[in-house]
Amino acid sequence: MCWMALIPVAIGLAGSMMQAQGQKENGAFQSAMLTQNAKYKQQTADETINAGNTSADWQRVRAAQAGGTQRSVQAANGIDVNSGSAAQLQDDTAMLGELDALTIQNNAARQAFGYREQAKQDFLNANQSVKNGNTAAMGSILGGIGGAFGSFAGAR
Repeated sequence: MCWMALIPVAIGLAGSMMQAQGQKENGAFQSAMLTQNAKYKQQTADETINAGNTSADWQRVRAAQAGGTQRSVQAANGIDVNSGSAAQLQDDTAMLGELDALTIQNNAARQAFGYREQAKQDFLNANQSVKNGNTAAMGSILGGIGGAFGSFAGAR
């Protein structure tokens, strides 16, 4: 009859082990998902920098075109394009075009920084998910053992 009292104990222990395994697997799954998300965010940060550089380059092209248009209009109207206010206007156009390009790059860098910070947080959360899964699994095992001893002691 003593061996029959062990059946619920064994079933309880088996259930606890299965629950523990599920908790570990869930922690590993969450970790894998967070790690993948972090990698995507790092990739997005790199793409944001590249897009910002491309946009800044195009801004420089547009500024140079505007400067060329100013120069040709001034020359067509008989203005000396190499001195005075005509030259100052061209310099200002070039300077503002470069300022716009640098602003575009700065905005892209700030946005990329945000993505990289999110990626760091996802990596930290991924590590914590594994730890949480292992801790929950250990708790299930210990709870199962405690329950098994309680059942066994109560059956005696």
